[in-house]
Amino acid sequence: MAMNLGILTQADLNEAMKLEKRKQFEEQRKKRIFNAKQRLYGLDLDALEKQISQKSRQRQLEVECEQRYEQQTQMMQNAVKAKELELEKRKHAIESDLNYYRCRYQNKEQRREFDLNDPNWIKKSQPVRLADDDFNLGISSAQVFSGEDMGFKERKQRQREQQRAWLDQQVIERKQAEENRLKADKILQESIQSRDKRLEDMANSERRIRNEIVDSIRHYNSEMAKRKSEERARKKKETNEDDMAEIYNMLTSDMLTENPDVAQSKTNPKKKVAYMFRGMTPEELAHFRKEQHQQMVAREKQKNDEQMMDKQWEQYALTIDRELMLKHLDMERKRQAELERVIEFNAELAKEQKLQKEHNNNVMNINQVSKEFYEQFNRTTR
Repeated sequence: MAMNLGILTQADLNEAMKLEKRKQFEEQRKKRIFNAKQRLYGLDLDALEKQISQKSRQRQLEVECEQRYEQQTQMMQNAVKAKELELEKRKHAIESDLNYYRCRYQNKEQRREFDLNDPNWIKKSQPVRLADDDFNLGISSAQVFSGEDMGFKERKQRQREQQRAWLDQQVIERKQAEENRLKADKILQESIQSRDKRLEDMANSERRIRNEIVDSIRHYNSEMAKRKSEERARKKKETNEDDMAEIYNMLTSDMLTENPDVAQSKTNPKKKVAYMFRGMTPEELAHFRKEQHQQMVAREKQKNDEQMMDKQWEQYALTIDRELMLKHLDMERKRQAELERVIEFNAELAKEQKLQKEHNNNVMNINQVSKEFYEQFNRTTR
């Protein structure tokens, strides 16, 4: 016991005393708490008085022990301090010599097992096999096996590059198809707008002509009404003169004499007077037939042009419908492929989750809570 006290410090002694006091207090507290009768019916005065006397004696012993410990501690500290200084000097000299020896004769590179602990041994080492025809491989090396794929990385790299090129080509084709579709829609829209504009212009022209005709008819009717009134007054004045002159005119008129020159209009050389006309000449009849034939040919040509335009529009509409149908089928096929790929990916995920669940049930969650786990509680008063 004296030897142990010789190497203890004051802090260690204080800590030991505190631990001992705490242990005693804990034992007494345990006895009180786990005593059901005392806990339920009240305090034990004899025990309290005994505790007070024990605490007073213990306090006196602690004061005496502390005084002795302080004296012994002061003496020990002086001796230990001198010894520590001497040991520190010797340790410093030994460490200096040891470090010099290590730096001079014990470098890492000089160790026998340095090749096993070299941090750059992977960089310095050579691969086990460079190729199938590596001269370092012997008969019994067991490094060359049938079915190995030495060019796996290069082939995967080429495959990725090829897939990237295919994807780029598909993107370009899709953009080109979209541009073509937009151009076709633009042309169709322009043609529809042009047709609508032409129809609108025709409607406006027809409306303008109709208004002009109505205006001219209204003006003509007003003029005719005015002329009729004047004519009525004039005829009333000239009736007698006309009646007398009519007999002479009828007798001497070209109608009765059938003169062909009188059928020609005086105001328009190409116009005939209807009531004086007695038929066309052979030259006029031939010219009439020729003009009629030319009009028939022009009308037939116009009809053929209209039929050709209608056929072209129908063909254009069929082409647009066919392209739209092909585009729809292509998009549906791509959507089906994407759906199949998602279904396969979900199946793989379900399989992985099932394996993980089996692993958790069979490996991770096999430990059960034992009876000793519950028995470790309610052992102390805290």
